[in-house]
Parts: sequence; C-alpha cells; structure tokens
Amino acid sequence: LSPPLPKPPVDARPRRLSVTQVETWMRDPYALYARHILGLSPLDPLNPQVEASDRGTLIHNALDQFFKLCTDPLQKDALDILLFIGKNLFEAYEHEPSVRLFWWPRFQNLAQWFIQNERETRLPGTVTHTEIKGKLTLTTAKGAFECTAKADRIDILPDGSLRLIDYKTGLAPSDQDVQLGFSPQLPLEGAIALQKGFEGITSTHIESLQFWILKGDAKGGVIKTLPGDPHELSLKALEGLEKMVRLFENETTPYPARPLPEKGLK
Repeated sequence: LSPPLPKPPVDARPRRLSVTQVETWMRDPYALYARHILGLSPLDPLNPQVEASDRGTLIHNALDQFFKLCTDPLQKDALDILLFIGKNLFEAYEHEPSVRLFWWPRFQNLAQWFIQNERETRLPGTVTHTEIKGKLTLTTAKGAFECTAKADRIDILPDGSLRLIDYKTGLAPSDQDVQLGFSPQLPLEGAIALQKGFEGITSTHIESLQFWILKGDAKGGVIKTLPGDPHELSLKALEGLEKMVRLFENETTPYPARPLPEKGLK
C-alpha cells in the first residue's frame, strides 16, 4: 500500500495554527491532519514517567516566574531568587530519583550561568517580557489565516530594538533547517514582531534572533544567534508561511506523512 495522502475538504482545513504547529505542518503534514482535522491526540501512558519534556517545562516556568518576581536580574540576590523558584517547582518531582540526582544539579549549574550571563551582558534599561502572546493574520482568497505564538522571551533593549529569545533544553535547530523553513518558530515570532503582533510591544526593529541552549552541563548554557539579517529571516519565514497557506487551500493538495523522513518529527 502507498503512504496515506488524505485530501480533506478546504473548509475542514485549519485556519489558525501556532508557530509550533507550523513546524509540524512543514515536517509532517499528516500529523497536523490527524490532530486538527481528525481530532486525534495521543492517549495518556499507562505508566507515566518523567520525560525530557517535563524538564523543559520546569525550566521555562522557572525563568518565567523569575522575571515576574525579579525585574532586574542584576540585583544582588537574583541567583538566590532563581534557585528558590527552581526548588519549589522541583518539589513536585522529589519522588523521582532522576530528578534529584540529575535534573536538580543541572538546574543549579544553569541558574549560575544564567545570572552570570545577565550580569556580564545585560544593558542598563533593558526590559524583559516572558511568555508573551502574539499573532499575525494573513488574508487570502479563502479568508483570514491566523498564526499565533507565545514567545519564551523578548528583550526590549535601551535603543528600543528587540531581542527575541527561544529557550531550548535540548538541541537547537540547525541554521540550515531554519533557513529552509523546517524550523520556522523563531523567525515567525520575528514576523509577528514586525507586524506589532505581540501584546504591549510596538517596536519593529529586531536586533537579533537567539536560541539559548539550557542544558545545565558544565558550561551551564550556550547562546546561539541566528546568522544573517533578522528582518530578512523573519520576512522569509512569513513568505514561506503564506506559500504553505495558499498551497493547502487547494483541495488537491494532500497531507503526506513525513514527506522528507530525515526532516520528520522525532
């Protein structure tokens, strides 16, 4: 049998996707079809275990709470505040040996690196927004298509420019995958910023698009800035999204399963 190639009617196809779901759309259209058109979702496991995604959620929550409690990470007790927040969040996993033995020490490494990095690089007057919602709207012959996002972090620098930061607790996408559109999340957030689509942010000048790789190993963390002009990267991502929207507005366009297996979702 050939791989499935469903072609649902146009009016059943989604007209609102998050930047994360757009990446699924690029890498595995059938997965998007199963979730958004068939309404399928994975069942909860019979024996749930703590996974890497749980660690990622913990770290994202800790850094979000930190900036809500400590608007100036240069203050003297910033590290103590971050460690206190982390300890409270990790308490829910105290019964898990892997959390006590591996995750918590890594979080301590990460916290020390994070605060030290802020002290060495943060410019006075920088304002940080975390978990900030945004959206942009495309209009085609079939009507409006909405792309949404929740940015991990946006720094408004003293000159008014924006630094968009995506926290990664695993591997960051390769520059090639970003350029080819297989990892469009961060550039699409840039496109939303260019359209003033983030709540309370009016600047449209992007200083950089950055991945902060937060593994908590001996290095603590690593900052990876996407090469190239961030405006051009953002506009290219927006152009790619519009092409996808128009392509899938055609009822003859199927939702193939992992058309490029090497680029499929892991």
